Amino acid sequence: MSRLPMRVTTMVLSSFAMIGCASLAAPDASSSAAPNASPNGSPNAAPGAMSTAKKADVPMLGNEVSGTELTASGASTLYDALVRTRRQYFSARGVNTMQVPAHDQILVFRAGMLMGEINVLKMLRPTDVRFVRRLSAVDTYYKYGKQVTIGGLEIELVNE
Repeated sequence: MSRLPMRVTTMVLSSFAMIGCASLAAPDASSSAAPNASPNGSPNAAPGAMSTAKKADVPMLGNEVSGTELTASGASTLYDALVRTRRQYFSARGVNTMQVPAHDQILVFRAGMLMGEINVLKMLRPTDVRFVRRLSAVDTYYKYGKQVTIGGLEIELVNE
């Protein structure tokens, strides 16, 4: 049985990855080439309509959630909206959490001050929030001086 050299295998896999990335970037390239034509061929459609639709299908991950995304979830409380959009915000992380569960809750901060724990999110509406940012335990300690094992959430309201 003949075995391909590692360099050839790496080059083949890299080319497949680049082809996949190029196919995702193609709608943006075509819309910038012809400003009045859309990727699907209709001249009256918005130039970036196809690329926007593809971006909306991708599940959002990251440390920040916008208020529009929270409002679009259809939830009545901020807690429910965060559970629907970013369930991973409420999971305990780290190697030790499997053996010793976290004994404290996520802290909620607004305008540089501690609002309380997770139950505060059940009193706020998603329409009142501009964004919610997830803080790690280290960020929570260095930014607010609070030592927790899970971390915190930073909230900015619309009227701030």
